[in-house]
Formats: sequence, C-alpha cells, structure tokens
Amino acid sequence: IFIFTNSLSLSALGDCEAGWRPYQDRCYYFSSDTKTWHDALTECQSKNANLMSISDIHERSIPNGVSLWMGGHDSVTEGDYLWSDGSALSHTNWGPGEPNDHAGRENCVELVTTQNGSSYWNDIFCDAHQDWVCMIAKGKTPTEPPVPPSAIPGNTY
Repeated sequence: IFIFTNSLSLSALGDCEAGWRPYQDRCYYFSSDTKTWHDALTECQSKNANLMSISDIHERSIPNGVSLWMGGHDSVTEGDYLWSDGSALSHTNWGPGEPNDHAGRENCVELVTTQNGSSYWNDIFCDAHQDWVCMIAKGKTPTEPPVPPSAIPGNTY
C-alpha cells in the first residue's frame, strides 16, 4: 500500500509532468472535478492517458474517506471486467458482496477508501459523479486538450 503525499522530492517530480504524481513506472493525475465515468475517461484520454488501473496487490491508496473512478468496467460483457485501456483485471479488491450489479445497471468501478485507511472496489452506476484519477506511463507526455478557436465577431454558428 502506498499513499500519495504532497511532500514529493524534486527528483521524483522530474519523472512526471507538473500536476502529475509519480509512483513506480507511472504518473497519476488526481481530479476533484467530479464527472461521470465516461466523462472522466474522455478527460483522461484527452490528456493522452487512461483512467487508473491496478494490476497487483499494491493498492493505490488515496486519502481516507473518498470514492473515485478507476478504469474498471463491464460494459462490454456483463461480469467480464476490463480496464479502460482494454486489458483484463489481473487483480481485484472487491468489497463484501461486490460486484453486485445492483438494479442491472452497475457497470463501472469505483475505489472506496475508508476513514481507517482500508480500501475496496465497488461496482456503481456509470452516471454517478465522482472524483477520478488518470494514469500514464512515465516518459509519456500528457497533452492538454486543444482550446477551441474563439468566435470571429459577426459570425454566428
């Protein structure tokens, strides 16, 4: 288990772009601008990244008491969870009774952290608004979405 902190060394920050936090061979971008799962995925992809995936037991711990989007989903085949980059889940940390596909509509995965520091995964409605985390390989440069052109005075669309 690791915890992201604001006390990162300058050498560690050099491995990731400003605003991204390093861990092992990846950089992570945390956002508290709540979005649906699909909108969060679109935002990550616009940065040349993907929603966070977890491939081993070293759970990506987040500050206690939060819930946020990860890249897991079973929207292609019910019960067959994939990461948003298309890879299969090789590690899971489902909470008790999860995934349960409540009301037949829970197709996206959130990471829930408790006040005591534990964490688990939960399937939830994809249209819920959550904080989210993007992930990109170190050395791969995240991009900023293009700024739309400003309107030309007198033109209407």
